[in-house]
Amino acid sequence: MNYRKTIPPFLTLFAIIQFGFSQTNHQTFIAQKGDGIVSILWREGLQVDKYYQEFLKLNRGLIVDGSYLERGKTYKIPNSESSFRNMGRKINLNNQEDHPIFNTTEVRLKKRDTLLKNTVYFLLIDNFDPENLQLQKANSKNNYDLAAAIAAKLLEHGARVFLFENNEDDSTSLGDYVAAINRQYLKHQEDYQRLLVVDVGNGNLSTSSSVYIGHDLKSSEGAHFAKSITKTFKAKKFRLNAKQNESTFLADKTNSYLVNNVLPALTFVKVENQNKKIHSNTTTVTNKTKFVNVLTTGIQIDYSTIAMEDKK
Repeated sequence: MNYRKTIPPFLTLFAIIQFGFSQTNHQTFIAQKGDGIVSILWREGLQVDKYYQEFLKLNRGLIVDGSYLERGKTYKIPNSESSFRNMGRKINLNNQEDHPIFNTTEVRLKKRDTLLKNTVYFLLIDNFDPENLQLQKANSKNNYDLAAAIAAKLLEHGARVFLFENNEDDSTSLGDYVAAINRQYLKHQEDYQRLLVVDVGNGNLSTSSSVYIGHDLKSSEGAHFAKSITKTFKAKKFRLNAKQNESTFLADKTNSYLVNNVLPALTFVKVENQNKKIHSNTTTVTNKTKFVNVLTTGIQIDYSTIAMEDKK
């Protein structure tokens, strides 16, 4: 499959230089009651048949009766590019350092399949001032929580996912996000890459909300991505805003900046809240879960149909 845009040679060279060396240090964890080798490997997103023996070698002398872990002891985890820790990264826009999105000892993920293998998704769910493109931090925590929920679903299906964070006392612009996205895009040119831009307004994902889905009018890849997501929202009876003028939407300074500057194909999902009342936490969590499930199903459909079309 050819997923790449045409990239100037000097940018490709820059990406190779910036890629650096892979980490050689092993992640560790302290065994808790009920932990076993198989459960730990699953928790980290690692194939049991591939990494079981390596786990034994790394922790020789610490395994009880051949397969049991001793509570309170520190164990090493095999290094793997496909682990949840390595596939899900959050980039600090102030110092460009990246860290795992999830602490897998606290957040339980489960490897479900490899449907999204060889895919990369950038999740941009922050809001920006349309006048100066500076980050608006009013809903930053709610936005990050939603991004993390989407990331978890994608990771469980084998995708690589990037989120972004910043220090609250520093100003961050949309340009900082775009630069970080493009750097990673250049590092993963052989993969299928997409940028998902989500605006949930005041965060009230209620049944009265309507959803607008847009894309770069010049991008066939973005159009396919948007079409797949639209289908899943329709199937689940979400209200879709068909009256929004796409040209007007893309003329927005924030949206047009993304279209003109990011390298991966992108799709916009904008939630327009009709009901301004604040719902209970239970309702909010339920609606968020439904929203995330519908969105990630659309992402899976997009990639699977592209893959099937490519095989014909």
